[in-house]
Amino acid sequence: MEEKYYEAQVFKDLKISDEIFEGYKFTDCEFENCVFESCRLLSCSFSGCSFIKCTVMSLEAEAHSRIQYVEFDRCNLIGVHWEELMPDGAFAEPIKGFYGCRLKYNTFSEMNLKKFDFTGNEISDSMFADCRLQESRMKGCKLEGTEFFKCDLRKADLRGTAGYQMDIRSCKLNGARFSFPEVVNLLNGLEIEIEY
Repeated sequence: MEEKYYEAQVFKDLKISDEIFEGYKFTDCEFENCVFESCRLLSCSFSGCSFIKCTVMSLEAEAHSRIQYVEFDRCNLIGVHWEELMPDGAFAEPIKGFYGCRLKYNTFSEMNLKKFDFTGNEISDSMFADCRLQESRMKGCKLEGTEFFKCDLRKADLRGTAGYQMDIRSCKLNGARFSFPEVVNLLNGLEIEIEY
C-alpha cells in the first residue's frame, strides 16, 4: 500500500461521500467547510489537524487509523465512534478540542478525557462509557439524551447542563458539581420515589 502524505495543506469546500481512504497521512492540515459522509478510513492518520465548519457523518475507521491533537471548530459530528480513532501510546491525546460543535450519536469509550473542556458544545444522544473525565468541564453544555456509564467524573463540572442520564452506581462522582433541579434526575437509577 502506497502512503499518501500531506503536510500543512489547506482543503476547502470538499464534499465527499461513500469513499474509502487508505494509507493517507495528514499532518498540520486544515479542512474548512468540508463534508465527509459515510466515509471509511483504512490505515489513515490525522496529526495536529483542524476542522473548521465541517460536517462528518457516519465515519468508519479501521486498520490502525488514528487522530492525534486534532481540533474541531463549529463542526457537525454525527455518528462518530471516537474510540476507533485512538492513537497508539498512552500519552497521545486524540482530540485537542471541540469549539462550538454539535455532536450527535457519538460514542466515547475507554478514553482519557481528564480536564477536557466541553463547554460551549451540544452533545446529544451520545454515550460516554468507561471514560476518564476527572476535572472535565461540561458547564452549560446541552447533553440531551447523552448517557454516562462507568465513567470517572470526580471533580467534573456539570453545572447548568441538562438532559443527560447517568448511572450513578457505576460512575465515580466524588467532588463533581451539578445544578438543581437536574441533579435530582441522578436518583432515577436508584428506583426510589421523591416527593416535592
